[in-house]
Amino acid sequence: MTRKITQQHIADAMQLSRNTVSKALNNEPGLREDTRLRIIQHAVDMGYTKLPPDILEQLEAHTAAMQPERASATGNRIISLLSHSDYVNNSYWSQFLKGMNAALKEHRYMVTMTLVDREDEQALQLPDIIAEQQSAGIVMIGPFLKEYYQLIAQSDIPALFIDTYAGFSMNELHTDVMLVNNEDSVYQITSALIAQGHRKLGFVGDIGSCLSFQERWLGFKRAMQDHHLLIEEKYGITSNDPMNHYNEHSLRQSLAAMKERPTAFVCVNDEIALTMLHLLRQEDQEVPEEIMLTGFDHIAEISLIHPTLPTVIVPMYEMGMRAAEQLMWRIRYPERPFELIRLAAKVWNINKL
Repeated sequence: MTRKITQQHIADAMQLSRNTVSKALNNEPGLREDTRLRIIQHAVDMGYTKLPPDILEQLEAHTAAMQPERASATGNRIISLLSHSDYVNNSYWSQFLKGMNAALKEHRYMVTMTLVDREDEQALQLPDIIAEQQSAGIVMIGPFLKEYYQLIAQSDIPALFIDTYAGFSMNELHTDVMLVNNEDSVYQITSALIAQGHRKLGFVGDIGSCLSFQERWLGFKRAMQDHHLLIEEKYGITSNDPMNHYNEHSLRQSLAAMKERPTAFVCVNDEIALTMLHLLRQEDQEVPEEIMLTGFDHIAEISLIHPTLPTVIVPMYEMGMRAAEQLMWRIRYPERPFELIRLAAKVWNINKL
């Protein structure tokens, strides 16, 4: 027998008072318009049948107005992709942009690249297009400072962060965030290295610069702990400084300072793994015979080296499409709880370990 839905059922489901629900369903004053419409929509979804026709007409008009295919509240169809200048020429993100652009075109939105220089970031200066509320939505690819992410979240423009600051937690979620399964992937790689007999392992990466890098470091730590191995500082090259970004010069200095090296370096991404490969070969060290390297991201250059390195394939095109879908949904439902979205990545070439 089908249960008859009452106002109390709706109130319980939404964790609201019955009086609040009654005001919304009877079109009484005293409620915010978005709250009233949210209650009405929930009542419809639950199968409540005692709604006056005029309320249903209002709900239909509101739903149509919020469709992503229609103009946004600001009357524009521009999605701003915020990044740093060094990401513009990064081929790794080109597939992401293609996927996002393809999905947005279906809703008749366009993507514009908006660059943030480091000085403006440190000064917490918003780009003009954001400060003047000219964007219908924002997608950020980083890393940026924690304070800059917070500034964007406070802009009241629907936003999606692809990655975010190190130390982030769900309790601080004030906009949607998208990641891949960083920790589990590096856990799998590190465990495979240990299974092959490696006991002296080091992690390489600027783990304070973003959440993804921090999660990869945590995957390495968890694998070492689960296999009862000590993490020795002398074998790793890490930094907790959010403004530190390892380059060839700094990695060369860190390698030169090592009195003893591990048998394997687990690198935070492919770019660092390839730099380490270059530096080690300059010293006539054989990779992987003398020392093993692993990466993350599966950038195009990884496939060109021989022997190739184990890494993690990130589905960039699909991530771009999913980013667009999430932003369109967020534009339509700004009051829904914020979400942490995680896509699956795949460990690649692990059989070479």
